[in-house]
Amino acid sequence: MMKMEIWQKRYPDIGFFLSFFPYKKRNLSRDSLRLEKWLQEQNLAEVEVLYVIGLIGFALPKILLNWLAEKKQRALIFVEEDLGAFAAFQGEEMLQNPQIHFHYAQKDSIDALAEMFPIDRLAIFEGKPFDAALLKRKAATISALYSDVLYSHAIVENVLTNFQRLSGCFDARGKFENIPAVICGAGPSLSKTIPVLKEVSEKALIFAGGSAITALTRFGVQPHFAMALDPNDEEFDRLRQSCYFEGPFLFAPRLHRDVFCAVNGPFGYLKSDTGGLIEQFFEKELGISGEAVGPDLGPEAFSVTTLMVAHAFAMGCNPILFAGVDLAYTGNARYAKGIEAEETGADDPRALEERLLREDIHGNEVATLLKWVMEAECISAFAKKQPQVKFFNCTDGGIGFAGMKNVPLSEALRSIPSQDLRGRIHQWIQSSPLQFKEKKLPDLIAHLEGSLKRCETLCAEIIQLLENESQSGKLALCQSDFADEKAYSILLEGIDIALTQILFRYYPHLDPQEGKRASEIAKYRELKRQIGMFSDILQKQRIPCTNIS
Repeated sequence: MMKMEIWQKRYPDIGFFLSFFPYKKRNLSRDSLRLEKWLQEQNLAEVEVLYVIGLIGFALPKILLNWLAEKKQRALIFVEEDLGAFAAFQGEEMLQNPQIHFHYAQKDSIDALAEMFPIDRLAIFEGKPFDAALLKRKAATISALYSDVLYSHAIVENVLTNFQRLSGCFDARGKFENIPAVICGAGPSLSKTIPVLKEVSEKALIFAGGSAITALTRFGVQPHFAMALDPNDEEFDRLRQSCYFEGPFLFAPRLHRDVFCAVNGPFGYLKSDTGGLIEQFFEKELGISGEAVGPDLGPEAFSVTTLMVAHAFAMGCNPILFAGVDLAYTGNARYAKGIEAEETGADDPRALEERLLREDIHGNEVATLLKWVMEAECISAFAKKQPQVKFFNCTDGGIGFAGMKNVPLSEALRSIPSQDLRGRIHQWIQSSPLQFKEKKLPDLIAHLEGSLKRCETLCAEIIQLLENESQSGKLALCQSDFADEKAYSILLEGIDIALTQILFRYYPHLDPQEGKRASEIAKYRELKRQIGMFSDILQKQRIPCTNIS
């Protein structure tokens, strides 16, 4: 097949531009040494998607060909912004390799690439200038969202279990207008701040989340509010190491269900939109209304720290201060003393765990992670958008926050008068029970289970029709009925979208249409497997129902 025909068949957009737009052929690089040296420095065994910025005029190095051959889901993407480079490209074998992709970089190219290849295990060779960091950030952010969706059975089980704990919880959306808030992280510098934190508990509300709860309580500091939202086992491990048993505990419904065995509350329900569509469905049906806390910080705000910031702001706290939020390896340590946590290696291939060097607040070079840089930028941007609230960084180390003044915690709170904050919190909790339609919960679970059974029947029929390659009208009807089920919209739609986006890498073919049926069969088989897991979870959640139709 002639090269132009391949362009037009596989990449009609590139073929169109080459046919109808002016360009000047470019001389492509013939020097492979720089790429080969770069490849030798990469941990290719852990990389799933590799970008080469700029088309090349030489054959692919053997190490790269072997890397592609080892796993069919691996992808090599050439990104080029010069149309003349495509005209000069002579690598017909590469054009016909279904694992190799070509992208004509135009407006919003990084967004398009991140959506096409949502992955956090990627490497980028910059043969030409390119914003590699931005692509890593966006691809990893979408990948994190897809991971939450594809492995959502764990979150769903937590949400369903935790919704049955709501009786006796208080509504966490309280108001503490113009009371200072100290957002505590578990960074290495937290140890230095402990003496001051012990002295200011009547001047400011102390918030701690995740590992910071363990760190503070081991140092003898009882925060006014603890907060947790992680759905994984590690969150339970962190909390059972802490000494926080009787204080107010704010939780998002996605929180690992076993955490409640490690603390005694009182428990405050936090509406945060972190539990996916099933959380939103139950909140709506049970009458838990109001705005969620957290989304305003943006999609790159992954952590409990950012949620604490949003919550303190929603409560009306002012000023908002940060202590122990290093977001860096201060003193070559990741956490404050006393925190037992698994350390990630310097060669961790995940984009968000990429180690970077930045200047700390004292002007010294310090190691940080891409995800921490993103978190710092999210907090900085949020603070900038709230001029009515004062934000101060009281962390003695770390990368700090752009546009935020660095002030010692004792100085920031020097003029603040003392008051009985714990008494005020107790009074608020007692007068703020969570209002929701508790009696509806059993029926909602039962109806969802019934809808999921219908999804399972329809999914099996769809697979059979796809495998027999017949009755396209009936296939379309079954797919429509499948998508109309409530269980599909709540539990399966996100999985369907994510699978559609990523499965093409597992079924590579030069002609996208030829691999489409195999990919569709694989997608519905995976959906059927997911339905089975959700069904098991719902069966565990059965509670007596008042009315099932």
